[in-house]
Amino acid sequence: MYSKIMKVIVSSFQFESCTFSGTMPDVNDFEYFEGQDIFKKLVVYEPLISAGFEVIPSIYANALPGGMMPLGLYNSYKEKILQTVKENPDADGIFLYLHGSMEVEETGSGERQLLREIREITGDRPLVALVLDLHANMTEELVEYANIICGYKTAPHVDQEETQMRAVNLLIDCLQNNIRPVSEIVGIPMLAMGDAMLTAEEPLKTLIQKTRDCEKRPEILSANLFFGHMWIDAANTRASVVVTALHAEQAEALAKELAKLFWDTRGMYMLAVENGPIDDCINSALQINTGRVFISDSGDNTTAGAEGRSLIVLNAFIKCLPFEKKVCISGITDEALIEKVKAEQLTAFSYPVDGKEIMFTVKKPGKILGWAKEIIGDCLTASHQNLDVIFTDKRAAFISKENFEEAGVSLEDYDMIVVKLGYLFSELKPFCDKHYFALTDGSSCVDIRRFNYKKLMRPLYPLDDDFENG
Repeated sequence: MYSKIMKVIVSSFQFESCTFSGTMPDVNDFEYFEGQDIFKKLVVYEPLISAGFEVIPSIYANALPGGMMPLGLYNSYKEKILQTVKENPDADGIFLYLHGSMEVEETGSGERQLLREIREITGDRPLVALVLDLHANMTEELVEYANIICGYKTAPHVDQEETQMRAVNLLIDCLQNNIRPVSEIVGIPMLAMGDAMLTAEEPLKTLIQKTRDCEKRPEILSANLFFGHMWIDAANTRASVVVTALHAEQAEALAKELAKLFWDTRGMYMLAVENGPIDDCINSALQINTGRVFISDSGDNTTAGAEGRSLIVLNAFIKCLPFEKKVCISGITDEALIEKVKAEQLTAFSYPVDGKEIMFTVKKPGKILGWAKEIIGDCLTASHQNLDVIFTDKRAAFISKENFEEAGVSLEDYDMIVVKLGYLFSELKPFCDKHYFALTDGSSCVDIRRFNYKKLMRPLYPLDDDFENG
């Protein structure tokens, strides 16, 4: 008997916005692949092929977080995905790996708009499986348009491939067994401070395990806590719970149960490392006699979309000179400086620091790695006394040893290292003996009361007086 080979479209379009950031992405910021090359980045090809499906690849586009997504750039990627959908009207399933916090000019949620237009083409027939970041700002429409929703369960994120596999295996099972699951959302009136939301720490450790335990129940396919992304001024910015189940009432009941548990922990989230004003962090770090110290310039966190241009930490260190420790600040975005040093072949230059011109000696040139570990630009390391600064011609995130090596320095040569991050990425932790979280100002400032939110759905904890969840 003839059996039709089922067809699944696969695509990924990921970008995390920070609407308080002045930087906007362009096409050069995106790592981009088309066709079969997208599976250099996605792990779902083999399970789909092994299950007997025809796989239709579309695009893969991913960039370091930044400011608002320009409408034209967004449309250029969106239309490529929509074209694939239009060319395959008989597709049985669609696998999408998005972020969940892409805010687009004139549009709002980029994920919502993409799913809406896909459904305008396909109607309700194909099953849509959606993979999202843990920091997604969910909407009712996303839950309506997608049948299967799976979010990361780790922060810092280490389960990207595991989440892809969970989603694709659910999609395969549902298509093969003619199952049409449903997803339900419960919004939580809470802005979660991302850098305090660590899934290996309590209470999240227990809450995440609860979602995994729930997924062992035959009627529950996926249970997800979404922390939301607090640096987006939008109506859908908030925490939420999304559950995919065989039936709507099952999904709704569990989503409400998990949302109540999440809400009840709202006052328990604290930064896991020592934190305070930058001057206090530096003074404390300078007193440490052994081991390597990292300081996070949290208000200028490029992995949260900040510009990477802040001189707050540089100014603070200059004020503390002289000191014996060897210090590296990585990295300050200043494309004009890089261009000037190159063009004039400078071996030294003056740099404005806290209203004064400070002389720096050019130490060595280097390269900067992008979000996907590819070379995206140039940098130089310059020295003033015991202070080294890595200047970059593009925003960069120094998240691993390889970032420093490509820049031409070794992080192991320093007693203190400043990174424009929030929490430390797992690749840096083996080199860190002590971590300070500097509460600096900037577009990724963790004190959200400093921001002039205009679009949030209020009331919202902790911006408003505490209240009970209705």
